[in-house]
Amino acid sequence: MEEKRLVWYFERQLRMLLFDQGPERDNLLDYFNSHEPSDQEILGLLAVTTVSDSWSPVGAEYPSQLEALAALPEPDRAALCHEFRRLLAVRPRC
Repeated sequence: MEEKRLVWYFERQLRMLLFDQGPERDNLLDYFNSHEPSDQEILGLLAVTTVSDSWSPVGAEYPSQLEALAALPEPDRAALCHEFRRLLAVRPRC
């Protein structure tokens, strides 16, 4: 059950990262649109951009986002990376 909560949480973070407005967002997404992002790039991006708080499964269970991502089994991390690429492809271009 904990894994499902973490996957849901990080999928939500991906959506916020890709679809929320902000000046840094466009530069970041231009970078990812210029090439096929590797799993390591995507997971690193999640690790440094995810904000944990006490209500999130990350803040409640893990000292850092990196440790939460590392706790996920490889298939779940691969699914997050696949979802990032899918969302990147379908997001509206500005």
